[in-house]
Amino acid sequence: MGIGGNTWQNEELTRPEVAAMLKPKVSARQLQAYLNIARKYLPEFKKFTNKKTGGLNGMSKLYKYHIAPLQEIRSLAREHTLADIENEFLQRGSKK
Repeated sequence: MGIGGNTWQNEELTRPEVAAMLKPKVSARQLQAYLNIARKYLPEFKKFTNKKTGGLNGMSKLYKYHIAPLQEIRSLAREHTLADIENEFLQRGSKK
């Protein structure tokens, strides 16, 4: 547990912090592309969709539990295009 009863999983992170935590680290623009994929296909990122525009919600908060799925997208991005990754997550979602 962290200070004030918060666990490390609930510690809010900035987008530049998350971008630097990914291995290898990415730019803020690249992180935004990964968040755009994640928000469409992963339940833990549903709050990242702006209800009015349907696009990426810049006000959504990132936490440490978001890093693992973003790292998976980052790892896939080293071998595939973003369109290929989006298709991969689309297929995963349709299998459920």
